[in-house]
Amino acid sequence: MSNYKLLGVGNNAKTVKGDGSEYLTAIMYLAPADKVDGINVCPMAVLAGCKAGCLDSAGRGQMSVVQRGRMRKTILWRDFPEVFLAQLREDLDKFQRYCKKRGIQPCVRLNGTTDIQWENIKIGDYNIFELFPEVQWYDYTKIANRRKAKDIPNYHLTWSYSNADPRYAAMLDTAIANGMNAAVVFRSNFIEVKPKCW
Repeated sequence: MSNYKLLGVGNNAKTVKGDGSEYLTAIMYLAPADKVDGINVCPMAVLAGCKAGCLDSAGRGQMSVVQRGRMRKTILWRDFPEVFLAQLREDLDKFQRYCKKRGIQPCVRLNGTTDIQWENIKIGDYNIFELFPEVQWYDYTKIANRRKAKDIPNYHLTWSYSNADPRYAAMLDTAIANGMNAAVVFRSNFIEVKPKCW
């Protein structure tokens, strides 16, 4: 498999289970929340209560070499966004070619450990999703009000629920209204669910 500067392919314990003869997933990991001065790539981390328990240090993320790599990529994004986006486009071209040659659907998650609103980022006159219409894009987000994203046919967002703060939990209806599914983590084997139709 090709080497990529910004994307990770075939090295994520969760996505590798779904990778195979039909799909292959690439994920980009940057340093989350306020780890790099002057840039906040997770604007809801405090309100949603996920900053302290971020998965950034899970699995291979515990390794100092991985942490340094994520910091370098985030600093590149902060200081030289044009260079970063050119490299991202190069990685995506390479990944798409690799998948096409094997007859596999390319799937990409740009927010492995961040919450950047990629629908607002332009490369020239286009956003990244328009440049790669054959890629299936997806992300998890803590930002409920991402209206532009629901109009992108090859981008699927799942809102990540948290009841750490009632103000954040109340955003569920906004996320649903903006076309997102909601993912909810439970800590109990027994839970009373009161269904609500949207």
